[in-house]
Amino acid sequence: MKKSKIATTIAEAMIVTLVIVLWLTWVYKIYSESINLTYSIENKIQAIQIAKEWIEAVTNIRDTNWSIYSSDKSNCWKTLNYDSACIWDSSFTNNIKNNWNYKVLRDANNRWILTEDTLTLGDSFTSAPYRNFYRIYLDWNKLYTHNAGSTLKQFYTRQIKTANINAREWDNTTINDWLEVKSIVQWTDWTNTNVHKIEISTILTNYK
Repeated sequence: MKKSKIATTIAEAMIVTLVIVLWLTWVYKIYSESINLTYSIENKIQAIQIAKEWIEAVTNIRDTNWSIYSSDKSNCWKTLNYDSACIWDSSFTNNIKNNWNYKVLRDANNRWILTEDTLTLGDSFTSAPYRNFYRIYLDWNKLYTHNAGSTLKQFYTRQIKTANINAREWDNTTINDWLEVKSIVQWTDWTNTNVHKIEISTILTNYK
């Protein structure tokens, strides 16, 4: 009888232990998934902010062209990197290109400029040359930049795609008056395996 009671006690203790282990495993799984979800949301919010900043940078390039070349906004509004040769030259070609890829830097005057993807790297995050060319950093002002500096906690890339569009033929708007700009941000999650992507676009015009 005594042995039977001891065996029953041991069995009950094992069952209780098993229940506790299962409960702790469940709690840990819920906690782990919650942490991963939090990181995922934070990274996505950061990616959206990074993408928006590049849209603002290219818009600033257009606005700066307007300011510098106010005498000839028509030919100079999308001039690439502030080339004064655009003034009064309707055949000027050093503009932001159609269907092209860029990254954004700051020049010696602290103005935004575009650097072309001359290697035609495409938009594949799995490509090491792509990641190296489009990788972004934080500068000393805590602004995102392609200039090498303090790296981000996550591996982000940011790419600008441009395209001329013939938006409104019915009111005599020409293809040169509209520019579609896409800001594409890609990054990996905490496991460094899954690639995520955010794309934000806007239309820049040659008038306010």
